[in-house]
Amino acid sequence: MPHLRPLALLLLLFCLHPGIAASAEDNRQPAPVGWVYLRDGTHELISRPGKHKEKPVHITQGILATVFKITERGNVKWAQVRILNLATASSQTGWLEAGPADILPAETYPRDADLLRQLGAPYLDDFTAEHTKMARFLVRQDPHPPLLLCYVFADPLPTAKLVVFTPSQGKYLPDASLDFPISELKAGIISLEVRDLVGDGNECLVSREPFRVGPETRGVNVVIRRITASTFLTVWQAPVEFRNLAEFKSKMQILQPPERNIGTPGTVTTGEVTFHPRGNGQEPVWKGKVEFFTLGREAAVDSVPIEKACAWDGKEFAPLR
Repeated sequence: MPHLRPLALLLLLFCLHPGIAASAEDNRQPAPVGWVYLRDGTHELISRPGKHKEKPVHITQGILATVFKITERGNVKWAQVRILNLATASSQTGWLEAGPADILPAETYPRDADLLRQLGAPYLDDFTAEHTKMARFLVRQDPHPPLLLCYVFADPLPTAKLVVFTPSQGKYLPDASLDFPISELKAGIISLEVRDLVGDGNECLVSREPFRVGPETRGVNVVIRRITASTFLTVWQAPVEFRNLAEFKSKMQILQPPERNIGTPGTVTTGEVTFHPRGNGQEPVWKGKVEFFTLGREAAVDSVPIEKACAWDGKEFAPLR
């Protein structure tokens, strides 16, 4: 298209790639005035300060959110923040309650541009850097200072990156990293939270990660990782969704214990993971069901309920199956 003027070519590119246009709009936000660390529990993001009648967006713990404005309503301090929705790779801006000690100065952590320069290519490319979004988390590693964990998503790239930045002499240097393939059919991580599950002060990462083997074999895993010795160490993984209808058994057979049926041919598994106190920490508890299907019939012919607690053995959590 050599006859197109540069402006027309840019507009055409935005029309063909609406996600890129949204990224550019996100990056035109004003400079942040600070940071807020959402350490424990869930937090509610609303459209206006004090507007409690609306349905809020729930934010998981561990997020380090950028703050653009601070105001007070009825002796309550409110912060306007922006977070990255990992499931949609889109930014969300709203207000949440913040105590006097919750707001950290803007210079406490480096800007996105500074972190991208540390990552090097391909994030040094101007177009890529302009259309890159970043979700930040703090991961406590007692007795050391918290690690800065970033999920980096760039529209032009086929992968997203989960990377640790370690504090060193007033700077944050890149350390362990993981790449996640991105496509129209598959996101890398759709949610992430930080929890002290083991009880030793070294927090774990709890993520939800879609997988797809074929058109009728797909699902979502909950993955628990620890950061140790400059690596991400997986200490537990279990599907909360698993559809395997690519093939069927000639004869239906329900295995024992029932969790052995998860993911077998001709089954659809749905469940949820909650965390229950155990000792000084918490353990994942999987609760759900496996439904059994036969070829040519839409409704399930049978199902089995499952509930299993997976205790910590000193190195990892007990496997679900």
